[in-house]
Amino acid sequence: MKESPEENFPSFSLERYRILVEEALDIIYETDPEGNFTFVNRIASEVLGYSRKELLSMHYLELIREDYKQNVQQFYRNQLASKEETSYLEFPILTKKGKEEWVGQKTRFHYKGEVFIGAISIVRIRTNRYNFEKALKQSEEKYRGILERLQFGLIEVDLDERIQYVNDAMCQMTGFSKEEMLGKIASELLASKETKAVLDEHHQLREKNQGSAYDAKINRKNGEPFYAIISGAPLYDLQGKRTGSVGVHVDVTQRRKDELELRRIQAELDKYTYALEELNRITSEFSLGPKEQLNQSFRFISEYFGLPFGFIAEFKEDNSTTFIEVLSSEILKQLNKTYPLEQTISGSAFLEEKLIAINDTSGTAYEKLPSVKKLDLKACIAMPVYMDGEKFGSIFLGSSEQTKDFSQYDLELFRLFTRYISYVLTAQKNQNTLKSRRESLLQSNEQLKSRQEFLSAITRFVTKILDEEDLHSLAWEIVENVIGEFDFVDCVIYVVDEKKQCLVQLAARGPKDKGNRKIKNPIEIPFGKGIVGAVAKRGKAEIIKDTADDPRYFKDVGGFRSEITVPIYFENKIIGIIDSEHPEPNFFTQEHLETLTIIANLTASKLKNAQLKLQKEKSEKELIDREALLRTVIQTALDAVVTVNKEGLVTGWNPQAETIFGWKAKEVMGRPMTENIIPINYREAHDNGMKNYLKTGHGPVLNQRFEITAMHKSGREFPIEIAIIPLKLGGRTTFTAFIRDITLQKNTREELEKNLQKERDLSELKSRFVSMTSHEFRTPLTSIKQNVDLIEFALEKKNPEIKPEFEKYFERISSEIGRVSSLMNDMLLLGKIEAGKVEVRLRPMSIINLTKDIISKLSVGREDNRSVQLEIKGLEREIHADQSLMDHILTNLLANSLKYSEGKSNPELTINFENLSELQISIKDFGIGIPEKDQKDLFSSFFRATNVKNIQGSGLGLSIVKEFVNLHQGTIEVKSEVNKGSEFIVKIPTLSTKSI
Repeated sequence: MKESPEENFPSFSLERYRILVEEALDIIYETDPEGNFTFVNRIASEVLGYSRKELLSMHYLELIREDYKQNVQQFYRNQLASKEETSYLEFPILTKKGKEEWVGQKTRFHYKGEVFIGAISIVRIRTNRYNFEKALKQSEEKYRGILERLQFGLIEVDLDERIQYVNDAMCQMTGFSKEEMLGKIASELLASKETKAVLDEHHQLREKNQGSAYDAKINRKNGEPFYAIISGAPLYDLQGKRTGSVGVHVDVTQRRKDELELRRIQAELDKYTYALEELNRITSEFSLGPKEQLNQSFRFISEYFGLPFGFIAEFKEDNSTTFIEVLSSEILKQLNKTYPLEQTISGSAFLEEKLIAINDTSGTAYEKLPSVKKLDLKACIAMPVYMDGEKFGSIFLGSSEQTKDFSQYDLELFRLFTRYISYVLTAQKNQNTLKSRRESLLQSNEQLKSRQEFLSAITRFVTKILDEEDLHSLAWEIVENVIGEFDFVDCVIYVVDEKKQCLVQLAARGPKDKGNRKIKNPIEIPFGKGIVGAVAKRGKAEIIKDTADDPRYFKDVGGFRSEITVPIYFENKIIGIIDSEHPEPNFFTQEHLETLTIIANLTASKLKNAQLKLQKEKSEKELIDREALLRTVIQTALDAVVTVNKEGLVTGWNPQAETIFGWKAKEVMGRPMTENIIPINYREAHDNGMKNYLKTGHGPVLNQRFEITAMHKSGREFPIEIAIIPLKLGGRTTFTAFIRDITLQKNTREELEKNLQKERDLSELKSRFVSMTSHEFRTPLTSIKQNVDLIEFALEKKNPEIKPEFEKYFERISSEIGRVSSLMNDMLLLGKIEAGKVEVRLRPMSIINLTKDIISKLSVGREDNRSVQLEIKGLEREIHADQSLMDHILTNLLANSLKYSEGKSNPELTINFENLSELQISIKDFGIGIPEKDQKDLFSSFFRATNVKNIQGSGLGLSIVKEFVNLHQGTIEVKSEVNKGSEFIVKIPTLSTKSI
């Protein structure tokens, strides 16, 4: 017979096992199912720095470094879920002194049957090995990182020239990926025949253990060559044996290109220098006039660029063109019409304000321009010309014969020449300007006379409105004098209504003048509407040349074709509008705008003062009305209103104060309030409080309502509710108190508190009675049950043949005893709930396991074989709840679902975890249902629905269920329809739980 491994294993006594564990060099410990330490050996205490007592009061996660706790915990959860007995894991821990140690832990889980009962772990300190491996890994990563970040190409090959390593820079140089290069022979993949000969020569040096550097041409993946300097050296293994070579590649292709480019730039620079010298010669030739200098220099530039035709042109606002200088005018005559600026290259340069140089028009956006097609233009250059800093026109050169290749020096020369042209044209303009100024001086003298007449009219206007103060009269004086002095046919004054955000017609002379300074059908114009509203919104005057072309214009009165609108400003804010219309289009001029602007500035302060005066009169009237209203409110108030000055003398005493305190107003006015209504023991505090407020501005009882005792004229003290408000008016401080007699309210409150105490006493008495009654009933019930059991036992022993005849009676007695016991238990539990003596002990629990146990208990032994269908939604998780209370909730609801649906389909229980903040439990049956009129009282004590008929029950179960749900801060609701079934929905707030 073959021996098992256990039989070959030597037996150990408990003492030998203890010695092995205690003397072990590794940490050995045991934990319970929750992860708490239940045993640690000696070395654990020495390494971790905690005493055994301290360790045995700790959870294993408390030793693990914070950032690893979740990963370690999840690792052992996975082990538990997969039923693996043994595992190994490395992680960092912290000793009592905060020192970090890396450990390797081997853990074995123990089970009793299928139940997990704990774990034993062996821990070995791995810190030195971890640090060594970490340093080694960092060193390797650093080396590889340096190689990968090198800007030079790097290749390592073996003795057969097969590529063993290549960095990213080399891949970028050659266009090959690493996968395409690794394992290939380097010379076959990258070198031409001539380059292979060079490589072979230097490989011979490697065989002699020598390094070298050399130039070579290398082929890229796309066949394009590039030039590189290669620095090569042999590679060796740890025994010093050569294993291959390494080569560093520096791309020098650009250096070779730069040498050629330098020669080309030098040639262009020489050409550019010659052109500057020649232009300087032409422009310095004093025997030539400005026009001849311009002509010769333009022709030289044309020859320099090899562009035979061109022009210098002025572009005007009406899209017409004036040519200042023209080359090859015969070619330009081919353009039989003037093209819009955006359809020509010279016009585009002007509009876009930039130099446009085109080597070849073919394939460009300019190719399709009509002017380009007409001239069959190949190459051209154009740039805007400026005069006194303003755009004037363009300079243009072109060719129909050949394309060009403009260099940066060419473009710079063209820019310099264009600036020279701008200088010459500006000088000519200044000469013309000087001449025109002389001519305009004579015109200015004539205008001065006209200006003097205008100023005289303004002076007369100001004189006429100087004495006006009334807003209405001032506005009419303005419109009448505008028409009288400046020959307008219409003038309207609008003022701003800030509340309505609109303009209101105040005065109008013209078609809207009704006579006697009244307006026909005055209108209000919202900001932004119409021309007037738009000017008010933008704050900028406008002249409308023709109202028929302006969609903003709306006809207030007909027949007007032009309009001028000017805002009236006061302190940078619009307060009104002056508006005038005229039957002729294009009537109003800049002179009219200047006139109305001056009038607006002169009248702004007068209009604003008139507005303020009108507002002041309205405000004073409103203040008088408010004071009268306030007096009426105080006189009719239901509270006493008492006012005192800072000396404490009464200055106000309303009728309700007379009623509450018994003093007439004439008896207390001008006397200290403390003498009349404040009891003696409060007077000093009252005086000190007033003095403190007047000194510091702080009063703890001010601006809030509080209760205190007051004194009636008869000397009787009574409770009042008072609020004291301090007021500062005109530098004087007064105090107003609002006082209410609360004698009746206080008596009522005291009586209510007495009744509430009686109610609490009755509730306590009820709880004690229910508890006593339940205990008293339990004793005789127990006695009855014992006697019935004795009778049944004696009958079975002495007359077993007749015992079956009495079985049903015994079962009925036992059933009724059970009913009464259950009723007593429910009454006792209800009494504890009402007395607040039910404690909720929240612990992590599995609601699924509890539910399955309850379903199993309710289903076993049923004759109809009915059960409850369970459905789980979402990811199952533990919750914090009182398992005993949850057992009662689910047992009652599930038992009811079976009891009230006899002969129907199985009830359905759904547990929903989808909402992370709450657990939802639904119990649905297909039984007799609950009448709608009964549903509102369903959770009341001793209440049963009217359709339960002879189905047994006490009416306490659901009321207890609701109380237990409330103790979990949850909710329960019912949905039901008679003869279709009922659904009870319980929602319990959830918290995440801490597992092993």
